[in-house]
Amino acid sequence: MSRVRGNSVSIARKKILQRIENFEYLSGDIVSDLELSKQFNMSRTPIREAIMSLINEGILERTQTRIVVKPITLTNIIEILEVRDAIEQKSAEIIIQKNLLKPDQIRNLVEIHENLQKNIMSANFDKNFEQDNKFHERIIEYSGNEYLLKINHQLSLQSKRLMWISLLSPNRYNETIKEHKNIMDSILSCDLDKAKQSIHQHILNTKVNYEQILNNSQWDKIAHEIKCIKGNIII
Repeated sequence: MSRVRGNSVSIARKKILQRIENFEYLSGDIVSDLELSKQFNMSRTPIREAIMSLINEGILERTQTRIVVKPITLTNIIEILEVRDAIEQKSAEIIIQKNLLKPDQIRNLVEIHENLQKNIMSANFDKNFEQDNKFHERIIEYSGNEYLLKINHQLSLQSKRLMWISLLSPNRYNETIKEHKNIMDSILSCDLDKAKQSIHQHILNTKVNYEQILNNSQWDKIAHEIKCIKGNIII
């Protein structure tokens, strides 16, 4: 594959993901390489390759007649959180046992934590998810384990589609602040048992929050209202 073609595939892939993350594409929506080629002003070949890569990563799926955005179920969400729990605990273990954190990395974790606090105080909910996700990504990144990083990258592609849930439970972020601080403090103090326990409790609380929302008998009504307010914001 030439560099130009490779860049075209990467651009097409990024644009499709942005449409999914921005809720322009909802679960079950058709993703047509013909339509996208017109909209992106690109040939169909790199778009088809981008679509295939997203099928392989579980973002899109092929039905008998078309390619659509793959739905995320509560079961999928729970499984994602279970894997996150495992890899973040392992990352914390590696960091603590190898004493890996550098001063600039510590400052970065603190800065992310402070930014999340500021966003919550200013009710900047769209930025909450971004800082929350960044906090967890840094912990895995600072472990230096490339395989954990690859797993997390795969999870992140799906996790970004859950951003809309944060809009339904903004008060959850007040608890998240405390939980993040427990995780950060335990890692900085090299308390491995507390770090693992803090990570597990945080993931567990997140799971309960998702379950409460998606199992709510009024969910269809809530989702419709959110969609009307935010515009196409339901998976």
